[in-house]
Amino acid sequence: KKTTQIGMSICDGSVPNSELFEEWAAKKVDLPKLSECFELRRTESLGIHAVARCAIHPGDLIISEDALLRLSPLTADARSLLQRFGELGEFLTPALAVDWTSTTPQLREASLKLFYAHPGTEKRSQDSHLAACEELLRWPPLRSTKWTPQELLHFLHIVDLNIHKDDERPQNAEFTGIFLLGSKFSHSCAPNASWAFDAAGHLQYRAIRPIAPLEVLTFSYVGNGMNLITSTLIRRQRLAQLCFVCGCQRCAAEDLPRRVQCPGGCGGYCFPCYTSQDDQGFANAGPRHSMIQDAASWRCSTCKVDISPSDLPLHAEEELAELVPRFMQSPASKAPEDAARLRDLRLKAATLLGKGHWTYFLATFAWLQKCLALMRNETVIPFSERDLSSACVEVAEWLEVAAADNVEQRLCALFLAVRLAQHLGLGLKSWGYDALNPLKEMPCSDRRFMAITKLELMGWELQDDCIKGPPEFQPADLQRLKD
Repeated sequence: KKTTQIGMSICDGSVPNSELFEEWAAKKVDLPKLSECFELRRTESLGIHAVARCAIHPGDLIISEDALLRLSPLTADARSLLQRFGELGEFLTPALAVDWTSTTPQLREASLKLFYAHPGTEKRSQDSHLAACEELLRWPPLRSTKWTPQELLHFLHIVDLNIHKDDERPQNAEFTGIFLLGSKFSHSCAPNASWAFDAAGHLQYRAIRPIAPLEVLTFSYVGNGMNLITSTLIRRQRLAQLCFVCGCQRCAAEDLPRRVQCPGGCGGYCFPCYTSQDDQGFANAGPRHSMIQDAASWRCSTCKVDISPSDLPLHAEEELAELVPRFMQSPASKAPEDAARLRDLRLKAATLLGKGHWTYFLATFAWLQKCLALMRNETVIPFSERDLSSACVEVAEWLEVAAADNVEQRLCALFLAVRLAQHLGLGLKSWGYDALNPLKEMPCSDRRFMAITKLELMGWELQDDCIKGPPEFQPADLQRLKD
């Protein structure tokens, strides 16, 4: 097969338009040895996707690429034009955000041929979408594309599904765009990679845990916050907006975050028994999240009894799933009130659902965050060292059982424990972590990207009986820990 500047071919024989992929990858990708670690393949279940050709270590740079097309902030004229389309304006925005006069016919062809748009979303498009595209094509810059309304609509669906946009850092808004290889990373609820823009606006994917040869390269389509530490049902409902039913290894396994204490009193946990679903329903009208079916039955892992959903406190689960994230995300100024609310929600979750349920974990983690804020700003605090350390141990143990491969979430919990331990003068062991290997990572010859090494490089000295570190909290601490 023909090779390019980046070395041997990055496509295996199953990938259509492989020569076009090679041509544009050679123009947009910075990493000279990309083809040694990266390959595109095509399967029925994943479509065109990226896999590792060799072992990749945590922290390794997998790809660094320039955008195929950038989406710039809208001009005043473009914003004025979109206002006439009402609610449809947000979907149409990318059509006016590209500098079409600087694109070539070859680039426009690549943008239509080398990216995926879900056929279900295109089928759901109404006549109003096509009519809007026809009207937009009268705008002089778009007219230069010589696209049909159908082609423009297809492009908008491509951007809707493949866009890389940094919502957390407004200064990176100018880097927004569609990226040839970054768009081929699959989703996982326990991803092995994460992405960020560098100072020049290149999209960079790095490994966040060890990746084996032939392993699919993944990141989270719903962000890397604690929203990944919810039930399979909730994660799938969120991902349904992208028109697929998540079948990642974590979603296909037992729903550990949603385990509920058995109502029979055996001391065990009940797990939902989900039936298999496919993506076919997304072509139909109706809210996409409602197409994800909840379990029709549950089963206790200890007494082996089948449990009806009506015999479980799922009404409490629904209420806690709404309240806990709300108080967790409220501003720091409300920390005293939120700490009290989260303490009560934590007790309610433990009583009704059990300490294995994700709402108990999240209420505990959020309560610890609010307590740390109180220790920084209040002279009198309504909790003890023992309250905090026992809660921190529960957080560490819960993550190890229910989300062992969610590296970034475990790093967040570890960093919170380190800060609490520093404030109270206790060693890391009291907070649920081994000072030599806090996340119980597999030993490797290169320790640079292990959690303990990252903390040490930031100036922390961790011991079982004491912790020394930077005296003041810096907002960049957590990002540096992830990097």
